[in-house]
Amino acid sequence: MIPLYILGLLLRFGPQHGYQIKKLIEEQLEDFTQIKLPTVYYHLEKMEAAKLIIANRDKQGARPEKTVYQVSDTGVDKFKELLAQTLQIKYRPTFDIDGTFYFSDSIGSDALLDSLSRHIVSLKKTLDELEIHRKETIEYIPENYQISANIIFEHHILHYQAELTWAEQSWNTLKEAEAYGKEQNY
Repeated sequence: MIPLYILGLLLRFGPQHGYQIKKLIEEQLEDFTQIKLPTVYYHLEKMEAAKLIIANRDKQGARPEKTVYQVSDTGVDKFKELLAQTLQIKYRPTFDIDGTFYFSDSIGSDALLDSLSRHIVSLKKTLDELEIHRKETIEYIPENYQISANIIFEHHILHYQAELTWAEQSWNTLKEAEAYGKEQNY
């Protein structure tokens, strides 16, 4: 996915150097992806080697040399190919916590309840932050991007809401089981 984002940003915003690409990722994509600066540079090198981007090195005066990247014709084709691949939606999430519940006979109910309580608080905070950020973002982006931005925000909000519902139901189920003395059978 990282090459898709890099190519898309370069196509949308024009030639950029690595740090500018990272800033664009933070400003434009942080709500739905997390890409670290070293990862950006790693992919830029790979994409340059694959001739998806063209790197122009520029040195101005005493300043350090900067490499400015732009998308090649091959890169445009690759971007379109990557976009087409993402339209082939495959959804099969995995959750590490399921392993904990599978082996819950090896952990006390207090640890599970405590973990779920913290998770519930964190999810509620994240949902509040997403709603605030959506309102702030929609206000400042061009109108022709607002529909797509709302779709992205809604996608993430619905997932967090589903996770919150699951966490609350699981917490209640564990509390009920504990109340009936079924602690050994989680």
